[in-house]
Amino acid sequence: MFLVTTAVFPPDKSQKVAEKYIEAAAKELPPSLKRLQVLVNSKTEEGIKVLAIFEADDASIKDGIIEITKRCVQFNAIQGFRFEIETMLPRQFRH
Repeated sequence: MFLVTTAVFPPDKSQKVAEKYIEAAAKELPPSLKRLQVLVNSKTEEGIKVLAIFEADDASIKDGIIEITKRCVQFNAIQGFRFEIETMLPRQFRH
């Protein structure tokens, strides 16, 4: 299962977000949670948008959500920063 975090913040807060991200990313993720990709789009009406895609073991999805939430709430002191976490399933084809 995948966990997709969407964060949005004003462009003038980029420096503070970058500093906090470096601090948060320095802490290792638990073995059941793997960061697959971080994508950034700076041309949105809402400001800068960051998508982070994680893969979590199905049995550990709750722990994965808790871990990601702990990391994201560290940014809440930055004015205008907001985030959401969504669970997503991989699309599987059968031929």
